Amino acid sequence: MIHSGVIDYLRDLGYETSLKEVGCEQYLEVVHKFGDRQFRLQHFFESELTCLPKFYIANLGEYGRLAHVTPSRDGSYGGICIGDQDSVSVNYERQGLAFEESLKRHIDLLEKAVLDADWNKQELLREFYSNWLAICDRNRPEFVCAASGGLEEILVFSPVQGFRRGFEGRYLGITDSASELADYSYIAQQGKRRTQVGLGLVVPVSKLKPAPYTDAELQDWYLDTISDNHIPSTYAQKRGRRFWLIFNADTPSGRTWFGVALNYDGNGKKPLPTTEERLKRWSITPLRVTIFNKERLMPRSGADLDLDNKSVLVVGCGSVGGEIAYKLGAAGIGKLVLSDPDVYSIDNIYRHVLSDRYFSWNKAAALCHSLHAKYPWVTATFYDKELLDLRDMNILNSFDLIIIAIGSPTHERKFHDFLEEENVKVPVINTWLEGYGIGGHAVLDIRNSHGCLRCAYVDLEFGTRGLSSNLNFLEPNQDLTVNHAGCGELFLPYNAVSAAQTALIATNLAIGSLLRKITDSSKVSWKGDGSEVNASGYSLAHRYTAFNKSLQVLPLYNEECDLCHE
Repeated sequence: MIHSGVIDYLRDLGYETSLKEVGCEQYLEVVHKFGDRQFRLQHFFESELTCLPKFYIANLGEYGRLAHVTPSRDGSYGGICIGDQDSVSVNYERQGLAFEESLKRHIDLLEKAVLDADWNKQELLREFYSNWLAICDRNRPEFVCAASGGLEEILVFSPVQGFRRGFEGRYLGITDSASELADYSYIAQQGKRRTQVGLGLVVPVSKLKPAPYTDAELQDWYLDTISDNHIPSTYAQKRGRRFWLIFNADTPSGRTWFGVALNYDGNGKKPLPTTEERLKRWSITPLRVTIFNKERLMPRSGADLDLDNKSVLVVGCGSVGGEIAYKLGAAGIGKLVLSDPDVYSIDNIYRHVLSDRYFSWNKAAALCHSLHAKYPWVTATFYDKELLDLRDMNILNSFDLIIIAIGSPTHERKFHDFLEEENVKVPVINTWLEGYGIGGHAVLDIRNSHGCLRCAYVDLEFGTRGLSSNLNFLEPNQDLTVNHAGCGELFLPYNAVSAAQTALIATNLAIGSLLRKITDSSKVSWKGDGSEVNASGYSLAHRYTAFNKSLQVLPLYNEECDLCHE
């Protein structure tokens, strides 16, 4: 409960403050006067103070539409948005300070909305969708629309009976411009499994008015919007009993999407109602709209549209390669080709991104299937080939980047020799994980820049080509594998965290290269705890002790590399 001291504190600051009751509930009222006007702000007491106190404006009807104020259903009072109140650190031990700060924010916002008409209008447009949601029925299924935003027809499908969650529980609209959705994407499959229930139209709005405050204002808002944004007769003359209009418009906060459902309660089919006369016997229902297109969803989800046209080959689809494939998909890579001859073993389930449903699948094929289910605009295909079987110029030159995650240094060096001999220009990343959580590494080899894969294999003691990478944290020539059931069951001990960390450094190198933020051959390592290695009786290399640049991208070039000095 709020202590009585708060009232005295606010009065001392000059606020006209009183304690009032409605029914059995007490509330705090603050009257703020400016010029010949006044606000009546009300705060209903809470059991404890966990955020900035919330105030309502009680005399909202005197001011009309105010930005950042959500009206009650009857429009008599409104809730005021002063930002994310939970993110502010509140001195709950001195409640007067919290009330002082909150009142200042409420009053500053309300005065600006009342006194600056241009600012108020721009802010109403900025928060258009929030205000639109205020008049929508939250119990009505929202409308998921796969569209680009131009004027075009929509195929509309009803929710699947018995479902309340997922795509099945929503209205679904798909346009021709959504043909970029792969056939295997979940939303495209949903469209194929349902029956069309009505006609729809995407309407780009060039002249947007603030959202209606109440249901009673919706009809006038709709007619004004249709009048201000011409719909060609080809669409306006279409006849039906149910129409869905999905609008989109630019606002100060970006492009917003919203819609209405129109239902006719008379006999026969009627043209799309675009005038007051035509609108008779039609009901209008505001819709919550979720847009499903790459221009909106990819940046909103952290993907980069500049990567959408990039093509990457990932060789090796084990724990590290699988993580890399998923992270590349999440980054926005448009085309992935995965290659691995191995099948997915249930023994790897706790350190691999694949679920047990893919047991005994080819790893590359399983990852493609899984990626398609997750990322709707990724095109993934696969080979069941080993790295050395991919020494084909026609295959390799079609990619923007090659990533090798096979953990086989001999094969990697032989593949690198082929690239050198054939002068393949495609950048290559080699990445590998050392066992027992000691660390992982990634090397980016960019042709015609300083450094190559062989720089990572220079024997630092003799300055000649070595057989083991000079990046490794474990001494070479140690048998690090564990044998539980014979030679066919040898495995290197590491966990999912180590695999994911190694995939992260490789993926960051990949994105940096594809976006041309990294233009020279580079290397990066992460260093883990050595206690498990010591407990197992293995030896750490000198680099482990000396290394203090974990996760830093460093130049790959080694002046002792004979290839880089030719």
